[in-house]
Amino acid sequence: MFKWDPCGLVCVAMIYALMAYADYVILIWMLLPTFGHSIWTVIHGVVFNSLLITTIIAHTRAMTADPGVVPISQSKAEKPLNQQNVDYSSDEEDESDEEAAFRRDHSFSRPSATEWTMCTRCDSLRPPRAHHCRVCKRCIRKMDHHCPWVNNCVGELNQKWFLQFIFYVGISSLYSLFILCLCWVYHDAYGSTGLKGPLGENIYHAKVIHSVMLAMESALFGLFVLAVSCDQLGAIFTDETAIEACQRRGRNYLASSRRPRNSKVAMMKQVCGPGPKILWLVPCVTTQKAQPRYLRNHDQLAHFDV
Repeated sequence: MFKWDPCGLVCVAMIYALMAYADYVILIWMLLPTFGHSIWTVIHGVVFNSLLITTIIAHTRAMTADPGVVPISQSKAEKPLNQQNVDYSSDEEDESDEEAAFRRDHSFSRPSATEWTMCTRCDSLRPPRAHHCRVCKRCIRKMDHHCPWVNNCVGELNQKWFLQFIFYVGISSLYSLFILCLCWVYHDAYGSTGLKGPLGENIYHAKVIHSVMLAMESALFGLFVLAVSCDQLGAIFTDETAIEACQRRGRNYLASSRRPRNSKVAMMKQVCGPGPKILWLVPCVTTQKAQPRYLRNHDQLAHFDV
């Protein structure tokens, strides 16, 4: 679900520009001057570009997929028939200071993680564990966070592709560092980019600058996606999104949000879908998941089983 968010669009353009720059440095300044037109240039070039293409596919799917947007209620002004099952509230992480103070002064507790709520910002009757996003201005099922790097929310329906994206960014960063080290090990001082080569010192200095820039880019993105991967896997294995971890500070939420814990493999299957585990790494494969059911109006609440 593409968003016209200026910050997100700048981040997306930056990602594609950095990947294009990395590909340029690897092919033009590293592989060709070091290995020429040998089979090693072909092998490393094909592997690296395959990783970049896979990264772009995963990123595109995470960026354009529906993260789990909750439809707008058809009866915005209608009061629910069952007041015990619907709570009119906004997310704690999206409250203003005035709203939070009003809730504390009037002793309003946070809704539990098992009840439907009516969002006061987008008028959607949302299922449990759905949260409102300020950027998308909609409620998202099992929302973890809004990521400007994919210009989309990371939610129940696109978390798999987000995991694939950060995974392939990390692998691409490691592989680019490997090629960088390999090419400098086999660097020829009398080659086309050598200090004593036919093109002079300026070409050699340019290669050094490109090497330093690529090393910084790969190291920074590698460390960044490593931290994000640990955070995402921790959230999956504990069955607790980043928003829910913040809300866990509230006593009422903590007492009512305990869910039975499954194995780590079972939790990964909930995100990546059933089937062979090797398909979890393939962004072109769309796993079949049960379509979420939503309430369009309050009359359906009494006949709906979460």
